[in-house]
Amino acid sequence: MNKTLYAVVAVSVLLGFGAGPRQGPEVTSVMREKLEHTQKILEAVVTDDWVGLEQHSRELERLIQDPRWTALRYPEYARHSGAFARSVQDLHRAAVQRDLEKTPKAYIEVTLTCVECHRYLARERIAERR
Repeated sequence: MNKTLYAVVAVSVLLGFGAGPRQGPEVTSVMREKLEHTQKILEAVVTDDWVGLEQHSRELERLIQDPRWTALRYPEYARHSGAFARSVQDLHRAAVQRDLEKTPKAYIEVTLTCVECHRYLARERIAERR
């Protein structure tokens, strides 16, 4: 299970740094913050640090409300962003409940929604360049 979590994080880190220049400094800064919190969440998940898990999942919820989060104006981005927000809420709920089964699954879902959005945005940037 731990190997799977580390692999998912590695992919999300790579995708996070693969963000292109078209997205602007606002989005880049908010995505870096998201990455920092998701890395800390992984650490909290694998060490059973419930306080850290609650804190960083709460920070992700706060980040989603940040105006920089909505700087991208793609319709699909809004759909992906909504899926990410729901997965973060599920993670926070699992953390509050101290649910050892739901928490890692919720974390994986958060990561997968990140990956899907970054893949979408990469395809959009490729399409715009053509």
